[in-house]
Amino acid sequence: MSTINTNHNLNKKLAIIGALGALTVLFGLLPIIGYIRLPWGLAITLLHIPTILGALIAGPLAGACIGLIFGLTSLYQASQSAGGLDILFVNPLISVLPRILLGVVAGFIFIGLVKAKLPKTLAATLSSVLATLCHTIFVALALYGFAGSQVTALMEGAGLGAFILILLPNAAAEAITAGVICGGVTGVLYATAGKKSKLSQEA
Repeated sequence: MSTINTNHNLNKKLAIIGALGALTVLFGLLPIIGYIRLPWGLAITLLHIPTILGALIAGPLAGACIGLIFGLTSLYQASQSAGGLDILFVNPLISVLPRILLGVVAGFIFIGLVKAKLPKTLAATLSSVLATLCHTIFVALALYGFAGSQVTALMEGAGLGAFILILLPNAAAEAITAGVICGGVTGVLYATAGKKSKLSQEA
């Protein structure tokens, strides 16, 4: 029975990785779907949301796998870029590594909050917000760590702290969006799983 359960769980995780990985590629290749344009000029990306969802539903390893797909999508987009900061993402340490870390961090934050006895939906919402903010910091650190001179030149001498401050409005909007979407989706999943569990007990 344990082998059957292990295989079932593995297949379930692979299915989640495949589905959310495909959604990530779709968001990346079709920017009209992967970005929300706000009236006041901000563009909120949805590309990080499948990675966070995968981490919340299937754990840090699944999150890392979907994050890898997210990173490879960013790498492809950078290869098609004409210049600016985007072209720097042809370096996998900038385009791929922070995305993998996003999935890992989201998964472990969620595990920690659940162990701290937070309700799962609240833990999922907070994990999504915190992981998104961490992701922004990871990208900024990678840019300055692996292409610091180019970033400084493109940002007209702005240092790492100033660069993070510039990114904060977008990061905050993306964090709130991730919290609402991931918290809502996982809340529905947990409620559905709870109903199935009660039905099986009654049977």
